[in-house]
Amino acid sequence: MPRLQNFLPWCKQKFVQYRSHRAEKRADINWVKRRCLRYQIAVVTLLAIFGATIYLNYDYWVFKLLIANNYVFTEALDELYNQHLREENRQGFHRDFDRVVISVVTGQLSSINNDRFTYLYAPQEIQFVREITQTIARQATIYALNEDTVYLFIPNISRISRQFVQDNREYLARYNNLVLDLRGNSGGLLMDFHRIADLFVPHRAILSHEDTRLSITSRTITSRGDAFFEFDNVIILQNRRTASAAEGLILALREHVPNVVLLGETTFGKGIGQVTIPLTGGYAVRATVLNVLGPNRECINNIGIPPCIVACAETDMVEQALYLITSRPNQ
Repeated sequence: MPRLQNFLPWCKQKFVQYRSHRAEKRADINWVKRRCLRYQIAVVTLLAIFGATIYLNYDYWVFKLLIANNYVFTEALDELYNQHLREENRQGFHRDFDRVVISVVTGQLSSINNDRFTYLYAPQEIQFVREITQTIARQATIYALNEDTVYLFIPNISRISRQFVQDNREYLARYNNLVLDLRGNSGGLLMDFHRIADLFVPHRAILSHEDTRLSITSRTITSRGDAFFEFDNVIILQNRRTASAAEGLILALREHVPNVVLLGETTFGKGIGQVTIPLTGGYAVRATVLNVLGPNRECINNIGIPPCIVACAETDMVEQALYLITSRPNQ
Protein backbone atom coordinates (compact mmCIF):
# COMPACT_ATOMS: atom_id res chain seq x y z
CA MET A 1 0.00 0.00 0.00
CA PRO A 2 2.78 2.56 0.78
CA ARG A 3 4.32 1.90 -2.59
CA LEU A 4 0.94 2.45 -4.29
CA GLN A 5 0.49 5.73 -2.48
CA ASN A 6 3.87 6.96 -3.76
CA PHE A 7 3.22 5.63 -7.23
CA LEU A 8 -0.01 7.57 -7.80
CA PRO A 9 1.48 11.07 -7.14
CA TRP A 10 4.42 10.13 -9.32
CA CYS A 11 2.09 9.25 -12.19
CA LYS A 12 0.17 12.44 -11.71
CA GLN A 13 3.37 14.48 -11.82
CA LYS A 14 4.54 12.75 -14.96
CA PHE A 15 1.17 13.30 -16.60
CA VAL A 16 1.31 17.04 -15.80
CA GLN A 17 4.85 17.24 -17.19
CA TYR A 18 3.74 15.42 -20.32
CA ARG A 19 0.85 17.81 -20.90
CA SER A 20 3.11 20.81 -20.27
CA HIS A 21 5.63 19.47 -22.76
CA ARG A 22 2.92 18.93 -25.37
CA ALA A 23 1.64 22.48 -24.85
CA GLU A 24 5.13 23.88 -25.27
CA LYS A 25 5.62 21.90 -28.48
CA ARG A 26 2.29 23.16 -29.84
CA ALA A 27 3.30 26.72 -28.93
CA ASP A 28 6.64 26.24 -30.68
CA ILE A 29 4.91 24.85 -33.76
CA ASN A 30 2.48 27.77 -33.83
CA TRP A 31 5.35 30.22 -33.47
CA VAL A 32 7.19 28.60 -36.39
CA LYS A 33 4.01 28.70 -38.46
CA ARG A 34 3.54 32.40 -37.73
CA ARG A 35 7.15 33.15 -38.66
CA CYS A 36 6.83 31.20 -41.89
CA LEU A 37 3.63 33.05 -42.73
CA ARG A 38 5.33 36.39 -42.16
CA TYR A 39 8.23 35.40 -44.40
CA GLN A 40 5.82 34.25 -47.09
CA ILE A 41 3.92 37.55 -46.94
CA ALA A 42 7.21 39.50 -47.12
CA VAL A 43 8.42 37.49 -50.12
CA VAL A 44 5.11 37.89 -51.95
CA THR A 45 5.10 41.64 -51.23
CA LEU A 46 8.67 42.04 -52.53
CA LEU A 47 7.84 40.03 -55.64
CA ALA A 48 4.74 42.17 -56.23
CA ILE A 49 6.77 45.37 -55.86
CA PHE A 50 9.46 43.99 -58.16
CA GLY A 51 6.89 42.97 -60.75
CA ALA A 52 5.12 46.33 -60.58
CA THR A 53 8.46 48.13 -60.96
CA ILE A 54 9.30 46.12 -64.06
CA TYR A 55 5.83 46.66 -65.52
CA LEU A 56 5.80 50.41 -64.90
CA ASN A 57 9.34 50.95 -66.20
CA TYR A 58 9.40 48.37 -68.98
CA ASP A 59 9.13 50.86 -71.85
CA TYR A 60 11.91 53.07 -70.49
CA TRP A 61 14.31 50.17 -69.79
CA VAL A 62 13.77 48.70 -73.24
CA PHE A 63 14.39 52.12 -74.80
CA LYS A 64 17.53 52.61 -72.70
CA LEU A 65 18.90 49.19 -73.63
CA LEU A 66 18.09 49.73 -77.28
CA ILE A 67 19.70 53.17 -77.60
CA ALA A 68 22.53 53.11 -75.06
CA ASN A 69 23.76 49.60 -75.83
CA ASN A 70 22.78 48.91 -79.44
CA TYR A 71 22.39 52.15 -81.45
CA VAL A 72 24.97 51.90 -84.24
CA PHE A 73 25.58 55.62 -84.87
CA THR A 74 27.82 56.15 -81.86
CA GLU A 75 29.13 59.45 -83.22
CA ALA A 76 25.65 60.91 -82.86
CA LEU A 77 25.43 59.51 -79.35
CA ASP A 78 28.77 61.09 -78.49
CA GLU A 79 27.59 64.47 -79.73
CA LEU A 80 24.31 64.20 -77.78
CA TYR A 81 26.03 63.11 -74.57
CA ASN A 82 28.71 65.79 -74.81
CA GLN A 83 26.08 68.43 -75.46
CA HIS A 84 24.22 67.60 -72.25
CA LEU A 85 26.94 66.27 -69.93
CA ARG A 86 30.26 67.65 -71.16
CA GLU A 87 33.06 65.28 -72.07
CA GLU A 88 34.86 65.41 -68.69
CA ASN A 89 31.78 63.94 -66.97
CA ARG A 90 31.28 60.99 -69.30
CA GLN A 91 31.05 57.51 -67.75
CA GLY A 92 29.71 55.49 -70.67
CA PHE A 93 26.60 55.39 -72.82
CA HIS A 94 24.63 53.11 -70.49
CA ARG A 95 25.57 54.75 -67.17
CA ASP A 96 25.02 58.30 -68.47
CA PHE A 97 21.76 57.60 -70.30
CA ASP A 98 19.46 58.59 -67.42
CA ARG A 99 21.25 61.92 -66.96
CA VAL A 100 20.98 62.71 -70.66
CA VAL A 101 17.23 61.99 -70.52
CA ILE A 102 16.86 64.30 -67.50
CA SER A 103 18.79 67.03 -69.27
CA VAL A 104 16.73 66.70 -72.45
CA VAL A 105 13.38 66.72 -70.60
CA THR A 106 14.26 69.66 -68.36
CA GLY A 107 15.62 71.54 -71.35
CA GLN A 108 12.39 71.03 -73.26
CA LEU A 109 10.32 72.14 -70.26
CA SER A 110 12.43 75.27 -69.98
CA SER A 111 11.95 75.97 -73.66
CA ILE A 112 8.19 75.41 -73.64
CA ASN A 113 7.43 77.21 -70.37
CA ASN A 114 10.31 79.68 -70.26
CA ASP A 115 11.30 78.04 -66.96
CA ARG A 116 15.06 78.42 -66.80
CA PHE A 117 15.10 77.22 -63.20
CA THR A 118 14.49 73.53 -64.02
CA TYR A 119 17.64 71.78 -65.21
CA LEU A 120 20.34 69.18 -64.60
CA TYR A 121 23.35 70.23 -62.52
CA ALA A 122 26.71 68.83 -63.63
CA PRO A 123 29.16 68.07 -60.78
CA GLN A 124 31.42 71.07 -61.45
CA GLU A 125 28.39 73.36 -61.69
CA ILE A 126 27.22 72.38 -58.20
CA GLN A 127 30.58 73.31 -56.71
CA PHE A 128 30.69 76.54 -58.69
CA VAL A 129 27.21 77.59 -57.49
CA ARG A 130 28.18 76.91 -53.88
CA GLU A 131 31.36 78.93 -54.14
CA ILE A 132 29.76 81.90 -55.91
CA THR A 133 26.86 81.91 -53.42
CA GLN A 134 29.29 82.06 -50.51
CA THR A 135 31.38 84.77 -52.20
CA ILE A 136 28.33 86.95 -52.86
CA ALA A 137 26.96 86.43 -49.33
CA ARG A 138 30.20 87.72 -47.80
CA GLN A 139 29.56 91.09 -49.42
CA ALA A 140 26.85 91.83 -46.86
CA THR A 141 27.39 95.29 -45.40
CA ILE A 142 26.18 97.25 -42.40
CA TYR A 143 27.01 100.80 -41.32
CA ALA A 144 25.40 103.88 -39.77
CA LEU A 145 24.11 106.58 -42.10
CA ASN A 146 23.53 108.97 -39.21
CA GLU A 147 22.78 108.75 -35.50
CA ASP A 148 19.22 107.52 -36.14
CA THR A 149 19.52 105.45 -39.31
CA VAL A 150 21.44 102.30 -40.17
CA TYR A 151 22.12 100.82 -43.62
CA LEU A 152 21.97 97.05 -44.23
CA PHE A 153 22.90 95.47 -47.57
CA ILE A 154 21.90 91.83 -48.07
CA PRO A 155 23.40 90.59 -51.38
CA ASN A 156 21.58 87.23 -51.42
CA ILE A 157 19.36 85.06 -49.25
CA SER A 158 21.62 82.33 -47.88
CA ARG A 159 22.80 80.75 -44.67
CA ILE A 160 25.77 83.14 -44.53
CA SER A 161 23.72 86.30 -45.10
CA ARG A 162 21.08 85.11 -42.63
CA GLN A 163 23.78 84.54 -40.03
CA PHE A 164 25.21 87.99 -40.77
CA VAL A 165 21.88 89.64 -39.96
CA GLN A 166 21.42 87.56 -36.81
CA ASP A 167 24.96 88.26 -35.59
CA ASN A 168 24.44 92.02 -36.03
CA ARG A 169 20.90 92.28 -34.70
CA GLU A 170 22.03 94.01 -31.47
CA TYR A 171 23.85 96.66 -33.48
CA LEU A 172 20.90 97.16 -35.84
CA ALA A 173 18.47 97.49 -32.92
CA ARG A 174 20.28 100.58 -31.63
CA TYR A 175 18.83 102.67 -34.46
CA ASN A 176 15.35 104.00 -35.06
CA ASN A 177 15.35 103.67 -38.83
CA LEU A 178 16.57 101.07 -41.32
CA VAL A 179 17.54 101.32 -44.97
CA LEU A 180 17.41 97.74 -46.22
CA ASP A 181 19.19 97.37 -49.56
CA LEU A 182 18.00 94.36 -51.58
CA ARG A 183 19.09 95.66 -54.99
CA GLY A 184 20.61 92.88 -57.07
CA ASN A 185 19.55 90.26 -54.54
CA SER A 186 18.56 87.28 -56.70
CA GLY A 187 17.20 85.32 -53.75
CA GLY A 188 18.17 81.94 -52.34
CA LEU A 189 16.66 79.41 -49.97
CA LEU A 190 13.14 80.15 -48.76
CA MET A 191 14.02 78.87 -45.29
CA ASP A 192 16.71 81.57 -44.93
CA PHE A 193 14.26 84.30 -45.93
CA HIS A 194 11.85 83.00 -43.28
CA ARG A 195 14.49 83.20 -40.55
CA ILE A 196 15.48 86.75 -41.54
CA ALA A 197 11.82 87.81 -41.55
CA ASP A 198 11.41 86.34 -38.05
CA LEU A 199 13.46 89.25 -36.69
CA PHE A 200 11.02 91.82 -38.08
CA VAL A 201 7.49 90.43 -37.89
CA PRO A 202 5.19 89.46 -34.97
CA HIS A 203 4.85 85.92 -33.66
CA ARG A 204 2.84 83.56 -35.87
CA ALA A 205 2.54 86.12 -38.65
CA ILE A 206 2.08 84.57 -42.10
CA LEU A 207 5.28 84.90 -44.12
CA SER A 208 4.27 83.08 -47.30
CA HIS A 209 2.14 80.35 -48.82
CA GLU A 210 3.79 77.45 -50.67
CA ASP A 211 1.36 75.76 -53.05
CA THR A 212 2.23 72.45 -54.70
CA ARG A 213 0.32 70.15 -57.05
CA LEU A 214 -0.78 68.08 -54.06
CA SER A 215 -2.82 69.92 -51.47
CA ILE A 216 -1.43 67.77 -48.65
CA THR A 217 2.11 69.05 -49.32
CA SER A 218 1.07 72.69 -49.64
CA ARG A 219 1.73 74.73 -46.53
CA THR A 220 1.54 78.15 -44.96
CA ILE A 221 4.74 79.44 -43.35
CA THR A 222 4.45 81.51 -40.17
CA SER A 223 7.07 83.33 -38.13
CA ARG A 224 8.77 81.96 -35.05
CA GLY A 225 9.02 83.99 -31.89
CA ASP A 226 8.40 87.70 -31.37
CA ALA A 227 9.85 90.47 -33.53
CA PHE A 228 13.32 91.57 -32.43
CA PHE A 229 13.36 94.88 -34.33
CA GLU A 230 11.00 97.81 -33.82
CA PHE A 231 12.07 100.40 -36.36
CA ASP A 232 10.16 103.65 -36.79
CA ASN A 233 10.78 103.53 -40.53
CA VAL A 234 12.00 100.84 -42.94
CA ILE A 235 12.98 101.89 -46.45
CA ILE A 236 13.58 98.93 -48.77
CA LEU A 237 15.70 99.54 -51.87
CA GLN A 238 14.82 97.27 -54.79
CA ASN A 239 15.46 97.01 -58.53
CA ARG A 240 14.76 94.76 -61.49
CA ARG A 241 17.29 92.19 -60.29
CA THR A 242 15.65 91.77 -56.87
CA ALA A 243 14.07 88.32 -57.13
CA SER A 244 12.77 85.13 -55.57
CA ALA A 245 13.30 84.81 -51.79
CA ALA A 246 14.27 88.50 -51.63
CA GLU A 247 10.84 89.34 -53.04
CA GLY A 248 9.29 87.05 -50.44
CA LEU A 249 11.08 89.03 -47.73
CA ILE A 250 9.75 92.29 -49.17
CA LEU A 251 6.18 90.99 -49.20
CA ALA A 252 6.41 89.76 -45.61
CA LEU A 253 7.84 93.04 -44.30
CA ARG A 254 5.41 95.14 -46.29
CA GLU A 255 2.49 93.16 -44.88
CA HIS A 256 3.47 93.02 -41.20
CA VAL A 257 5.92 95.84 -40.43
CA PRO A 258 4.57 99.40 -40.04
CA ASN A 259 6.02 102.32 -42.04
CA VAL A 260 7.65 100.22 -44.75
CA VAL A 261 8.35 102.10 -48.00
CA LEU A 262 9.55 100.37 -51.17
CA LEU A 263 11.92 102.57 -53.15
CA GLY A 264 13.31 101.83 -56.60
CA GLU A 265 12.07 99.75 -59.53
CA THR A 266 9.59 96.91 -60.00
CA THR A 267 11.26 93.68 -58.96
CA PHE A 268 12.05 90.69 -61.18
CA GLY A 269 8.91 88.68 -60.43
CA LYS A 270 9.94 85.15 -59.45
CA GLY A 271 7.13 83.69 -57.38
CA ILE A 272 8.11 80.05 -57.77
CA GLY A 273 10.31 77.71 -55.77
CA GLN A 274 12.61 74.85 -56.72
CA VAL A 275 13.80 71.64 -55.10
CA THR A 276 17.28 70.26 -55.81
CA ILE A 277 17.76 66.51 -55.42
CA PRO A 278 21.23 64.88 -55.56
CA LEU A 279 21.78 62.13 -58.13
CA THR A 280 24.51 59.56 -58.56
CA GLY A 281 27.86 60.56 -60.02
CA GLY A 282 27.85 63.99 -58.40
CA TYR A 283 24.92 65.26 -60.47
CA ALA A 284 21.73 66.89 -59.19
CA VAL A 285 18.37 67.73 -60.71
CA ARG A 286 16.56 70.97 -59.97
CA ALA A 287 12.86 71.40 -60.68
CA THR A 288 10.17 74.00 -60.05
CA VAL A 289 7.68 72.44 -57.62
CA LEU A 290 6.24 75.41 -55.71
CA ASN A 291 4.11 78.45 -56.35
CA VAL A 292 5.22 80.90 -53.66
CA LEU A 293 2.57 83.46 -52.72
CA GLY A 294 2.71 86.44 -50.37
CA PRO A 295 1.07 86.58 -46.92
CA ASN A 296 -2.23 87.67 -48.49
CA ARG A 297 -1.79 85.09 -51.30
CA GLU A 298 -0.52 87.73 -53.72
CA CYS A 299 1.06 86.20 -56.85
CA ILE A 300 4.09 88.09 -58.18
CA ASN A 301 5.40 85.53 -60.67
CA ASN A 302 6.21 87.26 -63.98
CA ILE A 303 4.73 90.42 -62.44
CA GLY A 304 7.09 91.66 -59.76
CA ILE A 305 6.54 93.99 -56.82
CA PRO A 306 6.03 97.65 -57.77
CA PRO A 307 7.74 100.24 -55.58
CA CYS A 308 5.88 102.76 -53.47
CA ILE A 309 8.18 105.43 -54.89
CA VAL A 310 9.86 104.97 -58.27
CA ALA A 311 13.57 105.71 -58.48
CA CYS A 312 15.75 104.80 -61.42
CA ALA A 313 19.02 102.94 -60.97
CA GLU A 314 21.10 106.02 -61.75
CA THR A 315 19.84 107.97 -58.76
CA ASP A 316 21.41 107.81 -55.31
CA MET A 317 18.71 105.75 -53.63
CA VAL A 318 20.41 105.80 -50.25
CA GLU A 319 20.34 109.59 -50.15
CA GLN A 320 16.74 109.54 -51.33
CA ALA A 321 15.87 107.05 -48.56
CA LEU A 322 17.43 109.35 -45.98
CA TYR A 323 15.45 112.26 -47.35
CA LEU A 324 12.22 110.22 -47.09
CA ILE A 325 12.95 109.37 -43.47
CA THR A 326 13.82 112.90 -42.40
CA SER A 327 10.85 114.44 -44.24
CA ARG A 328 8.24 112.20 -42.62
CA PRO A 329 5.82 114.08 -40.31
CA ASN A 330 6.89 112.18 -37.20
CA GLN A 331 10.54 113.12 -37.60
